Amino acid sequence: MSKFRNFIKHAFAIKKETYEDLSNEDKQLIERLANGIVNRGLSVPSVMFLESIKPLNFLSSQVMLFFRPIVTAVFPISSYDRIESLLEKRQSIEWLLRVIEEYTSKKKTS
Repeated sequence: MSKFRNFIKHAFAIKKETYEDLSNEDKQLIERLANGIVNRGLSVPSVMFLESIKPLNFLSSQVMLFFRPIVTAVFPISSYDRIESLLEKRQSIEWLLRVIEEYTSKKKTS
């Protein structure tokens, strides 16, 4: 019974990714998003919004997939696809929040 319990214990384990595991392109996209938010003075509303939807990040990526034909008529497809794939990762919103807070603190000190 203990073998079965050990097997089941790890059967649904999810590998926790870190910010360092991302590709350079993904890091640049997150930094570009955060920089745009901070430069427009939207740090506080963005942090509040992102904190409230953090549990729904995968669902957000699926909604983006649904609206892809409409949105890609206006926005570049490569950026849209990259954001969609980033949102599929569980920690993506947390990474964006951390970079926004880092840029906000840099902007206040300068």
